[in-house]
Amino acid sequence: MVSLSSISAGLQPTNKLYLNDSYLKTAETTLLRYVPETRRSGYFVTTDTIMHPKGGAQPSDTGSIESVNFKAVVKKVLEHSGVVIHYGDIVEGVPREGEKVSMTIAWEWRYRVMRLHTAGHIVDYAVVQILGEDLLSSRAFHGPPESFVEYIGRAGEIDSASLAQISNDVVKASKRVYPVLVSRGELLKTVRGAPNLARLPELETYRVIVIDGVNAIPCGGTHVANTAEVGGILIRGVDKVENGFKVVYDVAD
Repeated sequence: MVSLSSISAGLQPTNKLYLNDSYLKTAETTLLRYVPETRRSGYFVTTDTIMHPKGGAQPSDTGSIESVNFKAVVKKVLEHSGVVIHYGDIVEGVPREGEKVSMTIAWEWRYRVMRLHTAGHIVDYAVVQILGEDLLSSRAFHGPPESFVEYIGRAGEIDSASLAQISNDVVKASKRVYPVLVSRGELLKTVRGAPNLARLPELETYRVIVIDGVNAIPCGGTHVANTAEVGGILIRGVDKVENGFKVVYDVAD
């Protein structure tokens, strides 16, 4: 089995284009490294990527990478030491390191994840509004088949109807959603209503997703540009878990 550390060894961190523009569907870049796993599958590392790797409470993107010499279907995306690694099957041809390639994302999946991830931040806000205090989250997942956030704290005052009402008021208010970069020293002055502070790694610079007038949460994920794009938030359940409670949610089409 090929290790991610060996694939990424000696390479510079990937330029993650999705951090600045989550709506990019295609991109031109360079194939830096190809490591075969079998005769018809392997790992691709490119200079730039529009595909979000699995992690940060978000599932992997999928899509395709191709050039004049080959075409591959990307089945999952991973990250190691800042290098984004695309794993997939070769449909035709043979990849050549150093060649120019075109990358295309599976947009329908990505856009749903963007809506779900933004909805998760809105749910964070609604929980704070109901309980009247900031909470910490123990874990979260913002993607199919089940999106959820687990919070550390009491659940007795949380009910699905109130949670849905507050969340959907934010959706209907058409609030702008955008990223800002802040230093470690400025982080605590910038964040607002962020339940994930205890889980953050130590970085020199943090990306914070701001929902105007709602909250500002450190996050490396992909988001819609306006809460109206979420469409609607469905609260599937509020369940007790060890040390807290779990909010399961979805977005409405």
